[in-house]
Amino acid sequence: MLLPLLGIFVIVTAYIAIRQRHATNAEHEVWDQFRVREQDANWTRKQDISNLAYIKLPIDRLPLGKYDDETLASYETALRDLSTQPICNLNGISNTDLKLRYGAANLNTLSQCDTNYSTLVSLLANYAEKLYELSHVSEAKEVLEYAISLGTDVAKTYELLATIYEYEKTPEKIHVLYESAEKISSIRRDAILRRLETHMDHEPEASS
Repeated sequence: MLLPLLGIFVIVTAYIAIRQRHATNAEHEVWDQFRVREQDANWTRKQDISNLAYIKLPIDRLPLGKYDDETLASYETALRDLSTQPICNLNGISNTDLKLRYGAANLNTLSQCDTNYSTLVSLLANYAEKLYELSHVSEAKEVLEYAISLGTDVAKTYELLATIYEYEKTPEKIHVLYESAEKISSIRRDAILRRLETHMDHEPEASS
């Protein structure tokens, strides 16, 4: 009985060793590929970035200064300040890919554009939430829908807008919202979709 068990142990041990060696080789291959791409990226010449899809914040379309509230005023000041900065949605694009496309010399500028985008969509979500808390539902919806048009990946934006659509009894808009969420390039995408699915599950059944 001892010999068969020993044989099985040897086979299992050899199998594990082979699998570990394959995994190590795969990791080395991935690292080597990344190192080559990063090296190429660092040598990519500076490209023209003037034609990127920069976001021009439509200050005149947002309900700025419409209501007297300290928190709203702080968000509005931040939005006005941000409107003078370059903003671009670069979600889902790594630094290596940015350098390969636009040159390493542009990386700091592009990183700032992307940081400004993240700041913008977060600000819009908070601004709309405060409008909603103050019962300014129409204005909150306007801000949220604008954020969606920018491809935001802030979950609160989608969930609050879905709540408003439920309140307005326009469940078909939640489906459109879901389709918008499917297009975002972000690790938050699946979580957002799951939240929207709970709102879609609450839809009333059509009367027969």
